This record gives sequence, C-alpha cells and structure tokens, in this order.
Amino acid sequence: MSSANSNPSSSQKASTSEVFVEFLKLGLTSFGGPVAHIGFFQRRFVDQLAWLDAKRFASLLALCQFLPGPASSQLGFAIALQRGGLWAAVAAFFAFTLPSVLILLCLVAITPYLPQWLYSNMFGALKLLAVVVVADALWGMGQSLCNSLFKRILALAVALALSIGSIGPWPLLLLAALLGLLFIPVTNKLAPDRSKFTIKRSSVVCLATFLGLLLLTMLPKPDVAGGDQQALLWYLASEFYQVGSLVFGGGHVVLPLLQSSVLQPGLLSEAEFLSAYGSAQIVPGPMFSIAAYLGAVAGAQSLSLQGAVVALLAIFLPGFLLLMAVLPYWQKVMNNRQLAAVVAGVNAAVVGLLLASFFHPVLSSAIYSYSDVVVVAFGFYAIRFLGWSMLYILPLLLLAAAI
Repeated sequence: MSSANSNPSSSQKASTSEVFVEFLKLGLTSFGGPVAHIGFFQRRFVDQLAWLDAKRFASLLALCQFLPGPASSQLGFAIALQRGGLWAAVAAFFAFTLPSVLILLCLVAITPYLPQWLYSNMFGALKLLAVVVVADALWGMGQSLCNSLFKRILALAVALALSIGSIGPWPLLLLAALLGLLFIPVTNKLAPDRSKFTIKRSSVVCLATFLGLLLLTMLPKPDVAGGDQQALLWYLASEFYQVGSLVFGGGHVVLPLLQSSVLQPGLLSEAEFLSAYGSAQIVPGPMFSIAAYLGAVAGAQSLSLQGAVVALLAIFLPGFLLLMAVLPYWQKVMNNRQLAAVVAGVNAAVVGLLLASFFHPVLSSAIYSYSDVVVVAFGFYAIRFLGWSMLYILPLLLLAAAI
C-alpha cells in the first residue's frame, strides 16, 4: 500500500481518464452509504494515492458538511476538481454515480421477478458490509480528526445528542464550530493552495446559477394528474432541485423530503417508495441515486428513462453549484488560524455524526446474532490490518447471510 509520504505523483495533476477510472472503482464497490464513502475516499485518495494530504481532506470534508446536498458526492467532486480540474470533477461524478443508477434501473425492471430468498440474502450481506465499512471509517477518521481529549469529548457529545435527542446535525455542527473556535488551539497552517482553478468569476457564475434555478423552481407547479409528460418532467426537475438545495446531511436525511415530493401528487405508492428505499440500500455509490429510481417509476412507460435522468441531475446539481461557488474562497481563507480551529471543531463533530450513524441505523439494522458479530469483526480486521479489498470481503458476508 502506498502512503501519502511515498507516492511520487502526489503533486502531479491527474488526467480526466485517470480520475474517471479511480471513481468508477469506488462507484462499483462503495457500499455502506455516505458515512462509509468518506472512509473510502480517505483510504484511497489520502492514504494510498496521496492526491491530497489529511489536512486538505479534512477541510474539504468540513465544507461539504456545511453545504446542502450529497456530502460524500460533493467531497468526491471537490477532490477531483482540485486534482484534475472541472472536467475531471464531472467525470468523477458520473463514474461514481452511474453504477448505482444502472443497478437501480435494472432493479426497477427485475424486482417483481426476483426470488425473495435471494433478495433477502443480498440485503443482509450488504448490511453487514456497511457495518465493516463504517467501523473502518470511524477508526481512521477518529485517529486523524480526534487527536486530542477535547475533540474526543466533543465527538462523543455530538453522538450522544443525536442518539437521545431530536436535534438535527446542522445545529450540532454550528455549536461544534463555535466550541472549536473557543477551545481548540491551532498552531499549524495548511499547505498553500496551488490550484489553478479560477476564483471569483466562476464563484459568481455558479452562485447566480444556483439562485436563479432555485427561484425558477419556486414558480407554481404544473398539474401532473392529467398525465402530461412535459408537465411531469418539469415537476420532477423543480421538486428534486429544491430537495437538493435545501437538505442538509444528505443520505437518509433526504428520504422524507423525497417521500413528500412523490407521494403527495400520487406519482408513487407507499409500497413503491419503500421498494425504492430498500433497493438503494443494497447498491454501491451515493444514496441520492435513489432519485433515478423514483424518476423512472414516477414517469409514464415512455418517459421512464427521461424521468430518471431529469430527477438525478436535478437533485445533484444544486450541491455542486454551491460547492464550486464557495470552494475558491474556502481555499483562500483556510490558512486563517481561527477558521482552522472552527474546522477542527466541525471535523470532531463529523466523527460524532459517524459514530451515531454507526450505532443507528447501521449497527442496529444489521447485527442479529453472535455469528454476525464474528463475521463483522473479521471483516474489519481484514480491511483495516490485512489490507483486503471489499471485493474479497463481500463473498464471505454473502455466505454468512445465507447461513
């Protein structure tokens, strides 16, 4: 395994094809949802490829946690943007997202004919894999982001608050930012940013585009009850763009908003929505890919593919526009020590978010027996300490689920 210190290409710009291949590998193997994807990205792009150092990764992660939209996809987009430029970032998005989209669209067609035992075994194995991946992410990020007693206490407090209270992640992140500013000393600055990405003009264009599209989607919605295909596509575009613009936390947080968007006008039944949710749990890649499933099912038969494409692009676009609008300024001010303290507090809180998610729903919905514990423990050991690939672990988990 190469490390950040030994990789000679750490300062070289990656080609678009290289970025595409790396993210395609992750798109095919990144099970476990957004909290696990962060661990995948850290392991691959920081520890193995050294595309960026741990501090730069932490600063991008903090930014993506603050912005609305799919945090893990935004993080991958930002990594590719800084490593290879805009077209590399676009390639990274498609490479990371298309595998899950294609699998979900296939499931739309074949789920009614899939044997229940096979579906159940696959679902059980991938839930165990999610436990392994999230545990690995917690281990790695806990060591790098919670390297002091105060940060560990802050992470545990955030996890406890999420587990026993009704408070959401956004207020906790703000509180952690304030506590970081007040109590976390920061002596080291980040390395100077040498990115050639344009700064102010691109930011203004992206922010204006984001706001303009958001205002456009707030116009009165067309009536979709009559079956008009163009009205349906516009409804999907506006609803899913608003969801992508306003949801913080990503992943499971997006589901209630999507549910109201497709159930209230009668585009999907509750059973169809739950089927989409269940399918999204057993595919790699971003949770926001569920938009393609919902768009395909909501559309008429002749519009299923168009509905999937429109819904998918609409839900991802606002998060990427906001990221490109804010990222250049974020890069320029990250050497400020006060802001570095704020980011350190936010990163400790992110570990707390991961910890809370690890216990519920990841752990609580996957572990049902002592044998599950043994299999998960071995999988964690194999990935963390033996360097096994996820593709080696998955057959073991499928066998355990079948037994």
